[in-house]
Amino acid sequence: MRFKAARPRALAAGPRALAALALLPALLAGCGIQSTGVIAVGDPASAQAMPPADDGTVLYFVGPDGLMPVVREGLAKPPLPLLFAGPNADERAVGLRTELPSLSGPFGMAVVEGGVTITLNQDVSGLSTLARRQIACTVLRAVARGAKLRVTLRGSGPGGPVGPLACEG
Repeated sequence: MRFKAARPRALAAGPRALAALALLPALLAGCGIQSTGVIAVGDPASAQAMPPADDGTVLYFVGPDGLMPVVREGLAKPPLPLLFAGPNADERAVGLRTELPSLSGPFGMAVVEGGVTITLNQDVSGLSTLARRQIACTVLRAVARGAKLRVTLRGSGPGGPVGPLACEG
């Protein structure tokens, strides 16, 4: 009696298995979808954490990605003179700057129903959008803390009042 050696099943399908393996890279390559380079669609996502301000004053300065809150440690102080003085040496060293001119003369701040009115002894009509937001965010953080108030700027120049302003973009 003669016995025939049995071949394993995978080896028996040799040419078909090899053909399937040869096609595998083509199937894994995306079915004919060609690759492209990087397509820019906008700025990367960013987030901004609100710092605590119980033992300091929060000021908003301009950073590389927009407004950045900065906490000045120590007793809470009126924010506008500090804001208009601009970032200190440490804040400038990390890339913060201001869009605001120097504060000239006295200023006033009144909290009224629905908003805060800031009166400056200078023209406010020429302030940039970022400068206006610096004031609005700093003042609203100091007096409103979450309330939906708006800021109106009144100045001594020929332009009328500016506002109402919010802290949002």
